[in-house]
Amino acid sequence: MRRTGYLHLYGLNLVFDRVGRGPAVLLLAEEASLWPEELPQGYTFYLLDLPGHGRTGGPKMSPEELAEYVAGFVVMTNLGSPPILVRGLGEAVGEALAERGYAVFSGKDIADLTDMRPWGKEGA
Repeated sequence: MRRTGYLHLYGLNLVFDRVGRGPAVLLLAEEASLWPEELPQGYTFYLLDLPGHGRTGGPKMSPEELAEYVAGFVVMTNLGSPPILVRGLGEAVGEALAERGYAVFSGKDIADLTDMRPWGKEGA
């Protein structure tokens, strides 16, 4: 069951869904609804609506600006260093996050989290 949460950050109310139980995983696309309803068991998924998309208001922003909100979200929700799975606009935001040292992965193979390699590092 998806549970909706809100976090006031940098003047915006970020809207996110939380699904499951277990280690935290952040799913990043334009909005939470772009991820499948059925997610693998054994994880707590956080699905964020990026500023200017979905249920989160605000102006359209560059991927670097959106990465600031994602980094702030991770800190404010005390998620530690969760793997971040990306698709759609989340891929561009993921590039900015990977440059900051976050573990970013392609969201194409979400069903098999245990075998994922960092996004952009296929040879790793």
